[in-house]
Amino acid sequence: MKNWQNISWPWLGIPLLMLGTLAGCSGAQRTLQYESRPSPWKIYYVRIHHLSVGTAYHYEVRFRGQRFAIPKEVLRSPGDIDEFESVTAPETVMHAGDTITLVFSHGVQEASGSISYGGRRVVRAQALDGTKVSLRGLDGRGAAVIELEAGRP
Repeated sequence: MKNWQNISWPWLGIPLLMLGTLAGCSGAQRTLQYESRPSPWKIYYVRIHHLSVGTAYHYEVRFRGQRFAIPKEVLRSPGDIDEFESVTAPETVMHAGDTITLVFSHGVQEASGSISYGGRRVVRAQALDGTKVSLRGLDGRGAAVIELEAGRP
């Protein structure tokens, strides 16, 4: 019964390390920011925390249940902060609920830790088909075309 005492500590440490790694990666926490009953849009704020990497944030658009992550480059540069403000979803015969306009407050985190807000970023999201969403500014220029996240419904 004393065989367990002959196990070397490095071999015992590997499973414990693996268990700690799995525990260090918590799943994505999604906070619903907007949901439109007549149109098929939902906007989520997503927070992913991992002990070794830190915490990452992004916004996620869902159209008819399909998940699209908004690339950070579309809204900000590194170190900037964006806060979801509002959304409009015009229900017209022409668009039939396939377009919404997202408004974000744009701010910069100062060295002191405070955030100074300096304007708004308006992005129009339009569903192109079941697998792509186009993001454009109010001027009509394309910011990005985002595709359905691979392997996710």
